[in-house]
This record gives sequence, C-alpha cells and structure tokens, in this order.
Amino acid sequence: MMEKTQGQLQIRSKKDRRVAWNAAVVMIFIATIGWMRFQQALRHWYYLINLGVWPPPVYQAVSGGLIGISFSLGLIFHILKRPFTISYLRVINALLFVWLWIDRIFIAIRDYFLLRLAGTISISVCLLCVDILLYRKITYPTMKVEDEPEN
Repeated sequence: MMEKTQGQLQIRSKKDRRVAWNAAVVMIFIATIGWMRFQQALRHWYYLINLGVWPPPVYQAVSGGLIGISFSLGLIFHILKRPFTISYLRVINALLFVWLWIDRIFIAIRDYFLLRLAGTISISVCLLCVDILLYRKITYPTMKVEDEPEN
C-alpha cells in the first residue's frame, strides 16, 4: 500500500499493515457482537418480557446498539485514517470495560456474579490487551501541506 506524502511515495511496512488489519478485525468482531445483541433483543422482545428476564430487553437492545454503533464508527474512522481514531478507540474501549463491570456488579443478578466472574475477567483482559498491544501501535500517515509562498 503506497501513500503520497510531500511529493514522495511512502510504503507502509508489513507490520503496520498487519496491525491495521488486526485492529479492523477486532473492531468488526466487537461491533458484530453489539449488533447481534441488539438484533436478538428486538427479535425475541415479547418472549423475553414474558420470561421476565433481567435486565429487560430494552436495556439489551440499547446497550447492544450502542456497542455496535460505537465500534462501527471506529471501523469507519480507521478505514478513513482519521487522526483522532486512536483516541476514539481508546475511549470507547475504556467505556466498554467500565460498562462491563458496572453491568456485572450493579445491573445483573447478584447470584450469578461469581458464575460469570471468570468470563468477565477474560473479556476485561482481552479488552486491555487490544488497547495496549493493538491500538497503541496503529500509525496513520500525516499529510503535510506545503508552505504557501509569501506574497
């Protein structure tokens, strides 16, 4: 992949491309999980209400939609190579991490907290690894505008 900067062609290394592709795959994976949560909450809305599940389907739909939208936007920003993408990805990753623990501790049924603890810790470790090992290493080439001639 070649990119033009200041009249020169800059070739991105294979490592940079691999990191960019891995980040895109992670964003697709997380966004897909969010969209599936949203879709399943809407699809089984009345069934879940009749079962009396906690949290209610509206919570599942809203949280899934927010996760899907957030990481889909992150993927779009990543593809467009916007300079604020890394900050955006780190913020939504941190928000997902915090929301996960708030959901498990305060919103979910308390009796199941210990049963879900190993899964929650695994998801948390994966989110931290993605943030530390992947998002930090993404680089976007900056297009520098040549100085305008003075009149």
